[in-house]
Amino acid sequence: MNSPKQLNYETRPFKFTERKMLLASLQKICNYYGADYQYIGLGGIAFTDFKLFHKELHIDKLYSIEGGSIAKEKLEFNCPYSFINLVINKTTTALNDIPLDKKSLLWLDYDGVLDNYMFDDIDIIFRKLPIGSVYIFTCNRELKDDENNEYTTELFKKKFGNLVPFNIENKDFSSQNNFKTIRNMFVKHINSILRERVKIENIKFQFCQLFNILYQENRGARMYTFGGILTEENFNFNDLGIKNFDFINIDEKAYNIEIPNLTRKEIDLLDSYLDKDEKELVNKKIVTLSEFNKYKKVYKYLPQFFDVRI
Repeated sequence: MNSPKQLNYETRPFKFTERKMLLASLQKICNYYGADYQYIGLGGIAFTDFKLFHKELHIDKLYSIEGGSIAKEKLEFNCPYSFINLVINKTTTALNDIPLDKKSLLWLDYDGVLDNYMFDDIDIIFRKLPIGSVYIFTCNRELKDDENNEYTTELFKKKFGNLVPFNIENKDFSSQNNFKTIRNMFVKHINSILRERVKIENIKFQFCQLFNILYQENRGARMYTFGGILTEENFNFNDLGIKNFDFINIDEKAYNIEIPNLTRKEIDLLDSYLDKDEKELVNKKIVTLSEFNKYKKVYKYLPQFFDVRI
Protein backbone atom coordinates (compact mmCIF):
# COMPACT_ATOMS: atom_id res chain seq x y z
CA MET A 1 0.00 0.00 0.00
CA ASN A 2 1.66 3.22 -1.19
CA SER A 3 -1.05 5.80 -0.48
CA PRO A 4 0.43 6.71 2.97
CA LYS A 5 3.23 8.40 1.02
CA GLN A 6 0.74 10.86 -0.50
CA LEU A 7 -2.01 11.07 2.14
CA ASN A 8 -2.15 11.57 5.88
CA TYR A 9 -4.89 9.17 6.94
CA GLU A 10 -5.24 10.84 10.32
CA THR A 11 -6.43 14.16 8.86
CA ARG A 12 -8.94 13.07 6.25
CA PRO A 13 -12.42 14.03 7.53
CA PHE A 14 -14.49 11.58 5.45
CA LYS A 15 -12.19 8.67 6.25
CA PHE A 16 -12.10 9.58 9.91
CA THR A 17 -15.90 9.82 10.01
CA GLU A 18 -16.23 6.37 8.43
CA ARG A 19 -13.69 5.00 10.90
CA LYS A 20 -15.72 6.26 13.88
CA MET A 21 -18.92 4.87 12.39
CA LEU A 22 -17.33 1.45 12.08
CA LEU A 23 -16.00 1.73 15.63
CA ALA A 24 -19.47 2.48 17.02
CA SER A 25 -20.90 -0.69 15.48
CA LEU A 26 -17.86 -2.85 16.27
CA GLN A 27 -18.17 -1.94 19.94
CA LYS A 28 -21.68 -3.42 19.94
CA ILE A 29 -20.55 -6.54 18.09
CA CYS A 30 -17.59 -7.13 20.43
CA ASN A 31 -19.89 -6.77 23.42
CA TYR A 32 -22.32 -9.29 21.92
CA TYR A 33 -19.75 -11.95 21.06
CA GLY A 34 -17.41 -11.26 23.95
CA ALA A 35 -13.77 -10.23 24.06
CA ASP A 36 -10.65 -11.92 22.66
CA TYR A 37 -10.82 -10.48 19.16
CA GLN A 38 -7.75 -9.93 17.03
CA TYR A 39 -7.52 -7.09 14.51
CA ILE A 40 -6.02 -7.48 11.03
CA GLY A 41 -5.58 -4.43 8.83
CA LEU A 42 -3.37 -2.37 6.57
CA GLY A 43 -1.68 0.00 8.98
CA GLY A 44 0.51 2.03 6.64
CA ILE A 45 2.74 4.37 8.63
CA ALA A 46 -0.02 6.09 10.63
CA PHE A 47 -1.53 2.96 12.24
CA THR A 48 -4.64 5.05 12.94
CA ASP A 49 -7.10 2.15 13.07
CA PHE A 50 -4.76 0.16 15.26
CA LYS A 51 -4.46 2.91 17.86
CA LEU A 52 -8.22 3.49 17.84
CA PHE A 53 -9.27 -0.16 18.03
CA HIS A 54 -6.70 -0.99 20.70
CA LYS A 55 -7.86 1.83 22.96
CA GLU A 56 -11.61 1.66 22.29
CA LEU A 57 -12.13 -2.08 21.67
CA HIS A 58 -9.33 -3.23 24.01
CA ILE A 59 -7.78 -5.45 21.33
CA ASP A 60 -4.19 -6.39 22.10
CA LYS A 61 -3.57 -8.88 19.29
CA LEU A 62 -2.99 -6.84 16.14
CA TYR A 63 -1.57 -7.65 12.71
CA SER A 64 -0.56 -4.93 10.26
CA ILE A 65 -0.03 -6.06 6.66
CA GLU A 66 2.21 -3.93 4.48
CA GLY A 67 2.97 -4.98 0.93
CA GLY A 68 3.98 -1.63 -0.54
CA SER A 69 7.37 -0.06 -1.00
CA ILE A 70 7.63 1.53 2.45
CA ALA A 71 10.89 0.49 4.12
CA LYS A 72 10.61 -1.99 6.99
CA GLU A 73 12.71 0.35 9.14
CA LYS A 74 10.24 3.19 8.57
CA LEU A 75 7.29 0.96 9.46
CA GLU A 76 8.97 -0.28 12.63
CA PHE A 77 9.88 3.25 13.65
CA ASN A 78 6.28 4.50 13.26
CA CYS A 79 4.67 1.44 14.85
CA PRO A 80 3.03 2.80 18.04
CA TYR A 81 2.95 -0.43 20.08
CA SER A 82 5.46 -3.23 20.42
CA PHE A 83 2.66 -5.82 20.34
CA ILE A 84 1.58 -4.96 16.78
CA ASN A 85 2.76 -7.78 14.51
CA LEU A 86 4.14 -6.36 11.26
CA VAL A 87 3.61 -8.73 8.33
CA ILE A 88 5.66 -7.43 5.41
CA ASN A 89 4.10 -8.98 2.32
CA LYS A 90 1.26 -8.74 -0.16
CA THR A 91 -2.13 -9.44 1.44
CA THR A 92 -2.71 -12.78 -0.30
CA THR A 93 0.59 -14.12 1.01
CA ALA A 94 0.43 -12.40 4.39
CA LEU A 95 -3.03 -13.76 5.23
CA ASN A 96 -1.66 -17.30 5.03
CA ASP A 97 0.79 -16.41 7.81
CA ILE A 98 -1.86 -15.06 10.21
CA PRO A 99 -4.02 -17.37 12.41
CA LEU A 100 -7.41 -16.72 10.81
CA ASP A 101 -9.09 -19.46 12.85
CA LYS A 102 -9.30 -16.97 15.74
CA LYS A 103 -12.20 -14.54 16.15
CA SER A 104 -11.16 -11.56 14.07
CA LEU A 105 -11.96 -8.06 12.94
CA LEU A 106 -10.49 -7.58 9.46
CA TRP A 107 -10.43 -4.31 7.58
CA LEU A 108 -8.63 -4.63 4.27
CA ASP A 109 -8.52 -0.99 3.30
CA TYR A 110 -7.07 -1.20 -0.21
CA ASP A 111 -6.17 2.02 -1.99
CA GLY A 112 -6.48 0.62 -5.54
CA VAL A 113 -9.36 -0.32 -7.81
CA LEU A 114 -11.02 -3.76 -7.85
CA ASP A 115 -8.58 -6.54 -8.71
CA ASN A 116 -8.46 -10.34 -8.73
CA TYR A 117 -6.20 -10.62 -5.67
CA MET A 118 -8.98 -9.12 -3.53
CA PHE A 119 -11.10 -12.19 -4.30
CA ASP A 120 -8.10 -14.41 -3.53
CA ASP A 121 -7.97 -12.69 -0.11
CA ILE A 122 -11.67 -13.44 0.42
CA ASP A 123 -11.07 -17.08 -0.45
CA ILE A 124 -8.36 -17.39 2.21
CA ILE A 125 -10.32 -15.47 4.83
CA PHE A 126 -13.72 -17.14 4.58
CA ARG A 127 -12.35 -20.67 4.55
CA LYS A 128 -10.96 -20.11 8.06
CA LEU A 129 -12.78 -17.36 9.99
CA PRO A 130 -14.90 -18.48 12.96
CA ILE A 131 -18.42 -17.26 13.75
CA GLY A 132 -18.52 -13.75 15.19
CA SER A 133 -15.73 -12.49 12.92
CA VAL A 134 -16.17 -9.27 10.98
CA TYR A 135 -14.85 -8.68 7.44
CA ILE A 136 -14.63 -5.16 6.01
CA PHE A 137 -13.32 -4.23 2.57
CA THR A 138 -12.57 -0.79 1.08
CA CYS A 139 -11.38 0.09 -2.40
CA ASN A 140 -11.59 2.75 -5.10
CA ARG A 141 -14.97 1.95 -6.64
CA GLU A 142 -14.11 3.10 -10.18
CA LEU A 143 -14.36 0.10 -12.49
CA LYS A 144 -11.64 0.98 -14.97
CA ASP A 145 -8.92 -0.94 -16.78
CA ASP A 146 -5.15 -0.46 -16.56
CA GLU A 147 -5.38 2.47 -19.00
CA ASN A 148 -8.01 4.22 -16.82
CA ASN A 149 -10.82 3.51 -19.27
CA GLU A 150 -14.23 2.37 -18.04
CA TYR A 151 -14.63 -1.37 -18.60
CA THR A 152 -16.75 -2.91 -21.32
CA THR A 153 -18.57 -6.16 -20.50
CA GLU A 154 -16.19 -8.09 -22.72
CA LEU A 155 -13.03 -6.76 -21.04
CA PHE A 156 -14.55 -7.12 -17.56
CA LYS A 157 -15.43 -10.78 -18.17
CA LYS A 158 -11.94 -11.38 -19.53
CA LYS A 159 -10.44 -9.83 -16.38
CA PHE A 160 -12.63 -11.44 -13.70
CA GLY A 161 -13.97 -14.60 -15.37
CA ASN A 162 -16.67 -16.50 -13.49
CA LEU A 163 -16.70 -13.89 -10.73
CA VAL A 164 -18.74 -11.63 -13.05
CA PRO A 165 -22.56 -11.64 -12.71
CA PHE A 166 -24.10 -13.41 -15.72
CA ASN A 167 -26.36 -10.45 -16.55
CA ILE A 168 -23.66 -7.74 -16.46
CA GLU A 169 -24.16 -4.73 -18.75
CA ASN A 170 -22.03 -1.71 -19.65
CA LYS A 171 -24.20 0.51 -17.42
CA ASP A 172 -23.11 -1.54 -14.41
CA PHE A 173 -19.66 0.10 -14.62
CA SER A 174 -21.00 3.65 -14.31
CA SER A 175 -20.47 5.82 -11.22
CA GLN A 176 -24.11 5.24 -10.26
CA ASN A 177 -23.83 1.45 -10.38
CA ASN A 178 -20.17 0.42 -9.96
CA PHE A 179 -20.43 -0.18 -6.20
CA LYS A 180 -23.50 -2.39 -6.78
CA THR A 181 -21.49 -4.50 -9.19
CA ILE A 182 -18.63 -4.86 -6.70
CA ARG A 183 -21.06 -5.76 -3.92
CA ASN A 184 -22.82 -8.39 -6.05
CA MET A 185 -19.48 -9.99 -6.93
CA PHE A 186 -18.36 -10.07 -3.31
CA VAL A 187 -21.64 -11.47 -1.98
CA LYS A 188 -21.63 -14.16 -4.69
CA HIS A 189 -18.03 -15.17 -3.98
CA ILE A 190 -18.40 -15.20 -0.18
CA ASN A 191 -21.57 -17.30 -0.34
CA SER A 192 -19.98 -19.81 -2.72
CA ILE A 193 -17.07 -20.31 -0.31
CA LEU A 194 -19.39 -20.72 2.67
CA ARG A 195 -21.49 -23.32 0.82
CA GLU A 196 -18.34 -25.39 0.29
CA ARG A 197 -17.34 -24.91 3.90
CA VAL A 198 -20.72 -26.09 5.20
CA LYS A 199 -20.22 -29.43 3.43
CA ILE A 200 -16.80 -29.89 5.05
CA GLU A 201 -17.44 -28.65 8.59
CA ASN A 202 -21.17 -29.37 8.85
CA ILE A 203 -21.71 -25.90 10.35
CA LYS A 204 -24.33 -23.72 8.69
CA PHE A 205 -22.50 -20.44 8.19
CA GLN A 206 -24.13 -17.22 7.06
CA PHE A 207 -22.60 -13.90 6.03
CA CYS A 208 -24.72 -10.98 7.23
CA GLN A 209 -23.94 -7.71 5.43
CA LEU A 210 -23.71 -4.65 7.67
CA PHE A 211 -21.76 -2.03 5.70
CA ASN A 212 -22.36 -0.58 2.25
CA ILE A 213 -20.76 2.87 2.43
CA LEU A 214 -19.69 5.45 -0.15
CA TYR A 215 -17.49 8.48 0.41
CA GLN A 216 -15.18 10.85 -1.43
CA GLU A 217 -12.67 13.21 0.11
CA ASN A 218 -12.47 16.68 -1.44
CA ARG A 219 -11.15 16.05 -4.98
CA GLY A 220 -10.18 12.55 -3.89
CA ALA A 221 -10.95 9.07 -5.13
CA ARG A 222 -14.48 7.67 -4.97
CA MET A 223 -14.25 4.99 -2.29
CA TYR A 224 -16.51 2.07 -1.41
CA THR A 225 -16.67 0.10 1.84
CA PHE A 226 -18.45 -3.25 2.06
CA GLY A 227 -18.53 -5.65 4.97
CA GLY A 228 -20.42 -7.72 7.46
CA ILE A 229 -20.30 -10.45 10.07
CA LEU A 230 -19.97 -14.22 9.83
CA THR A 231 -22.81 -15.80 11.80
CA GLU A 232 -24.66 -19.05 12.16
CA GLU A 233 -27.69 -19.70 9.96
CA ASN A 234 -30.96 -18.08 11.09
CA PHE A 235 -29.05 -15.54 13.17
CA ASN A 236 -31.26 -12.63 14.23
CA PHE A 237 -29.57 -9.42 13.05
CA ASN A 238 -31.54 -7.38 15.60
CA ASP A 239 -29.70 -9.11 18.46
CA LEU A 240 -26.55 -7.12 17.67
CA GLY A 241 -28.21 -3.88 18.76
CA ILE A 242 -26.97 -1.87 15.78
CA LYS A 243 -30.07 -1.56 13.61
CA ASN A 244 -30.64 2.05 14.72
CA PHE A 245 -27.37 3.22 13.20
CA ASP A 246 -28.22 5.03 9.93
CA PHE A 247 -25.09 3.73 8.23
CA ILE A 248 -25.95 0.04 8.72
CA ASN A 249 -27.33 -1.47 5.50
CA ILE A 250 -28.16 -5.12 4.92
CA ASP A 251 -29.03 -4.76 1.21
CA GLU A 252 -27.61 -3.03 -1.87
CA LYS A 253 -28.75 0.43 -0.77
CA ALA A 254 -25.63 2.47 -0.07
CA TYR A 255 -25.02 4.97 2.71
CA ASN A 256 -23.27 8.05 1.32
CA ILE A 257 -21.14 9.98 3.82
CA GLU A 258 -21.75 13.67 3.22
CA ILE A 259 -20.06 16.32 5.34
CA PRO A 260 -21.19 19.95 4.91
CA ASN A 261 -18.49 22.62 4.80
CA LEU A 262 -19.10 24.59 8.00
CA THR A 263 -17.19 27.01 10.19
CA ARG A 264 -16.64 26.36 13.89
CA LYS A 265 -19.27 28.98 14.81
CA GLU A 266 -21.77 27.44 12.42
CA ILE A 267 -21.21 24.02 14.00
CA ASP A 268 -21.86 25.47 17.45
CA LEU A 269 -25.07 27.00 16.12
CA LEU A 270 -26.25 23.70 14.62
CA ASP A 271 -25.50 21.86 17.86
CA SER A 272 -27.83 24.25 19.69
CA TYR A 273 -30.62 23.48 17.21
CA LEU A 274 -30.48 19.68 17.13
CA ASP A 275 -33.76 19.44 19.06
CA LYS A 276 -35.29 22.75 17.95
CA ASP A 277 -37.45 23.96 15.08
CA GLU A 278 -35.56 23.73 11.77
CA LYS A 279 -37.49 26.64 10.26
CA GLU A 280 -36.19 29.03 12.89
CA LEU A 281 -32.63 27.97 12.07
CA VAL A 282 -33.06 28.27 8.31
CA ASN A 283 -34.64 31.72 8.67
CA LYS A 284 -31.37 32.96 10.13
CA LYS A 285 -29.88 32.46 6.61
CA ILE A 286 -26.60 31.18 8.00
CA VAL A 287 -26.91 27.54 6.94
CA THR A 288 -29.31 25.75 4.59
CA LEU A 289 -31.73 23.00 5.53
CA SER A 290 -29.70 20.61 3.39
CA GLU A 291 -26.53 21.41 5.33
CA PHE A 292 -28.35 20.96 8.63
CA ASN A 293 -29.76 17.57 7.60
CA LYS A 294 -26.33 16.36 6.46
CA TYR A 295 -24.79 17.55 9.70
CA LYS A 296 -27.35 15.73 11.86
CA LYS A 297 -26.50 12.45 10.18
CA VAL A 298 -22.76 12.61 10.88
CA TYR A 299 -22.10 15.02 13.74
CA LYS A 300 -21.48 12.26 16.29
CA TYR A 301 -18.63 10.91 14.19
CA LEU A 302 -16.96 14.06 12.89
CA PRO A 303 -13.28 14.57 13.76
CA GLN A 304 -12.03 17.82 15.22
CA PHE A 305 -8.63 19.03 14.07
CA PHE A 306 -6.75 21.76 15.94
CA ASP A 307 -3.49 23.57 15.39
CA VAL A 308 -1.60 23.09 18.66
CA ARG A 309 1.69 24.87 19.39
CA ILE A 310 4.18 22.50 21.03
